Amino acid sequence: MPRENLRKTGSQMEEAAAAYLTECGVTVLERNFRSRTAEIDIVGKQDGTLLFIEVKARAENQKSGTAPEAVGTAKQKRICRCADYYMHSKGIDPYRTGIRFDVVAITMREDKEPEIRWIKNAFNYTAYSNSKPHWRVW
Repeated sequence: MPRENLRKTGSQMEEAAAAYLTECGVTVLERNFRSRTAEIDIVGKQDGTLLFIEVKARAENQKSGTAPEAVGTAKQKRICRCADYYMHSKGIDPYRTGIRFDVVAITMREDKEPEIRWIKNAFNYTAYSNSKPHWRVW
């Protein structure tokens, strides 16, 4: 298969991830939720837990690292801050709702279907700049 066929847009990868998560019992609430500084690819809910999911895709032999490695500390902090904004804008009390940060890693392969891995609890909540969370209005 030519390498060009491996290239898919981010929205196609997010669509595949959303379909996979739906098959696994996740209710997708929103896609591409944005704040001023960040974006959360998928916001979902499963068994009463609010899920903030980052989708990362990489080619099988890419030298820049694996998909989960692409979600570094700075990206994690931006996602957490965006999650704060999401909960605040939706009126969700984070002290009464379980939250989790996951990564869906998609590995593109030349001769096979893409491999999709759902990494639960990929990282913990990180307060923005060592300050109180955005939900301090509660």
